[in-house]
Amino acid sequence: MCRLTAYAGTPLPLHALLFGGEHSLFRQSWAPREMRTGSVNVDGWGVAWPGGDGAAGGGGGSVLARLARVEPPWHDPDLPGVLASLSAARAMAVLRNATPGLPVDRAGLLPLVQGPWALALNGYVPGFRERHMRALRAPLVDRHYARLAGSSDAETLFLRVLQAMDEGAGPGEALCAVRDAVAARIDGGDYTPLTLVLLGPSGITALHTALNGPPNSLYLGRGTSLAPGGTLLASEALTPGEVGWDAVPPHTIVHVGAGGAVRVEAA
Repeated sequence: MCRLTAYAGTPLPLHALLFGGEHSLFRQSWAPREMRTGSVNVDGWGVAWPGGDGAAGGGGGSVLARLARVEPPWHDPDLPGVLASLSAARAMAVLRNATPGLPVDRAGLLPLVQGPWALALNGYVPGFRERHMRALRAPLVDRHYARLAGSSDAETLFLRVLQAMDEGAGPGEALCAVRDAVAARIDGGDYTPLTLVLLGPSGITALHTALNGPPNSLYLGRGTSLAPGGTLLASEALTPGEVGWDAVPPHTIVHVGAGGAVRVEAA
């Protein structure tokens, strides 16, 4: 399981996504409060935001930039200053807790980025390499299969999402199609948390669900002191106790538009 934050609204310093709030994502690397499996998130970190003009002003850039490292975030003393110098109107930050059995390498670092899209998986496919990797990758067309760089469940699901959108699905439909593909592979008793967060040109789309059990924690933060000009989506409330944080209902799709407007619907 991983910890993440995503944001859409008026330009916000990227520092806020990783270091903002008394229960910041940075703090959650060693002291998370709501993890169902694992205890720390120290298998790497990553931040994605619009590149080009979007890196400075937050509004443009059709391709996302990514800054990511395999080490825990405290290994780089320059990181807070670098992120404080960058602002974006939409962005995502993730701490990785690697799925058991998967390597800790750059290919598995989240968020994963392809062109204008970034994805984070807060969850895992149990027995992925042993039982499901070949089958879940088989439907990929050559163009997407050639993009595979590692052996992670998240990378496989991301490329399946991109392929579904190529075939005409909207972001929410594509996330649900991938959930259904995983469900077709999972035995009845296998707990499979599948919170998938997709950052794209129009904002954030998240599928908050799980198979055979409750989903991981996920919150919406609207009008918070940390990001008054937009909406945060976070695994754990970054400013706990503050008005504006609400738990996302299980088995829903959350859409956060480019301006921060929120729509929640059944998945």
